Amino acid sequence: MEREILFEILRSQNYWFKEPLPTEYIPRDTYIRKLNEVLDSRAIVVMKGPRRAGKTVLLDLMTRKMLKNGVDREQILYVNLEDYRFYRNYSLELLEDIYEVYRENINVEKKVYFIIDEIQNIEGFEHFLRTKYDAHEDIKFIITGSNARLLSKELGTLLTGRIATIEVFPLSFEEFLFFHRFVLPQNRAYFGLESEKTSIKRMFNRYLRFGAIPEFLREKEPEQRLKEYFENVIFRDVVERFNIRNVKLIKDLALYLATNSARMYSVNRLGRMFRASVNTIQTYLSELSMAYLFFYVDRFSFSLKEQMTSQSKVYCLDTGLMNAVGFRFSGDRGLLLENLVYLELLREGKEVYYHRQAKTGRECDFVVKEGLGVREAIQVASTLEDKKTGEREIKGLIDALKTYHLKTGLILTEDTYETRDYEGFEIRIRPVWFWLLNKEG
Repeated sequence: MEREILFEILRSQNYWFKEPLPTEYIPRDTYIRKLNEVLDSRAIVVMKGPRRAGKTVLLDLMTRKMLKNGVDREQILYVNLEDYRFYRNYSLELLEDIYEVYRENINVEKKVYFIIDEIQNIEGFEHFLRTKYDAHEDIKFIITGSNARLLSKELGTLLTGRIATIEVFPLSFEEFLFFHRFVLPQNRAYFGLESEKTSIKRMFNRYLRFGAIPEFLREKEPEQRLKEYFENVIFRDVVERFNIRNVKLIKDLALYLATNSARMYSVNRLGRMFRASVNTIQTYLSELSMAYLFFYVDRFSFSLKEQMTSQSKVYCLDTGLMNAVGFRFSGDRGLLLENLVYLELLREGKEVYYHRQAKTGRECDFVVKEGLGVREAIQVASTLEDKKTGEREIKGLIDALKTYHLKTGLILTEDTYETRDYEGFEIRIRPVWFWLLNKEG
């Protein structure tokens, strides 16, 4: 690529000669705080997550904050490798040329914050980072990517001890409310939200139905866009990236998982269903996970063998995707709620498993591991009003509490707020929408 053209592209993407325009960005303070914590370290900051989750916006928010805090604009080099003008020039030489053109024209010798968006488009990018890092040049790298494998395995091998990872997910419910300019009262206790309860529940129903991928939130009926997103991720981040030959199989598998999110699956059963080998199914499951479309939760056991041989549960990246591409039925709302709870636990960085008692078959949807043991047990149910269902959910939670020596458990439902004493255990029952806004309530 000619140096003059390259410089014009960089000039258009950076704030060297222009002021940032006013925006209506969602603050996303949790991620900005994480970025600030590692900004002054030597570590290469790796921001990864699904497409359209808001990584590029976060980079712009961070850049604006850096400028506000006194960093010279000439010290910030941002490059978005999704720019179509780079498409025919993807190579390690392109990265080197970008850096050289910047040094020649903007910042000759001062420290540079080199921000590279969607770096996975450059094959072997990790070698460029390693070379620059080990040369002790005054560069702070901040990189993003939409593929978990490219930003974990290769970097983990070549840059051990040199990276700090931040995972970005679609909007939390609180961020969703902020996007829609919904102002929460300062008092977030349950009864403090009483006057806003109807409005919050209406917003929650939309959050559950259409999901939280930022790009689609302004649309009243985003189903078609969500279907296109689903197809795009499958073909760009799975089929093309991993050279998948059986496109129909991986698409059918993805549609099955979207329909059956928050349910158990067996690799052997999937193999029989789709008439494919277990190895093929395992590979495709892994690659769908690497593209951030699906996540898998194992049964908790202190025996690794028992854990590995048990069935797993699958969860989808976004409830909007579940509704748009999966086959939904009237009784599936509990599964949508469970998927939503899992995504919130994932967003918080929790290590999550499910509990199942082998002898009785009693289950608890989530147990959260901290250190060497389980610290939380959470059950999700649309309602406890049906006596049989309520008894099953409570007994599954109690079994988990007894197994992991916990005194308090949590049941998340559609709209129940109460606390019960059951066999000497404290059972807190809370609406999912309220828990998403107040974990301690």
